[in-house]
Amino acid sequence: MGVLGELWDDGTKLVGDVVEVGKDVLMAPAEIAHWALTQMFGGGEADLQKISAELKALSKELDVLTKDINSTLGKLSWHGPASDAFVAVAHSRVKEMNQISDDLTTLGESVDRLSKVY
Repeated sequence: MGVLGELWDDGTKLVGDVVEVGKDVLMAPAEIAHWALTQMFGGGEADLQKISAELKALSKELDVLTKDINSTLGKLSWHGPASDAFVAVAHSRVKEMNQISDDLTTLGESVDRLSKVY
């Protein structure tokens, strides 16, 4: 093999090494994410899907609770300034509960997506 052949082999090896380093750099975040998920949730796809389902169920329970509160507020026979103040505060709390419900749904969807790439 001549000098040209040796240079070609060295160049091919160098390119191969660069590709391997590139793979390591690209795979490191996936491996780190896999490790972090295992540490946080202790399992694989099934555990993440279970957590996702629980988060979505909590969101639905909170939705039912806020509807019950709104229904009860609509049936109050108490009237006057104190009643108005109470209803205003209750409605602001219901608004906060709705935001929490939305956040739980979003979190559940995110965990579900994680389970698919896990």
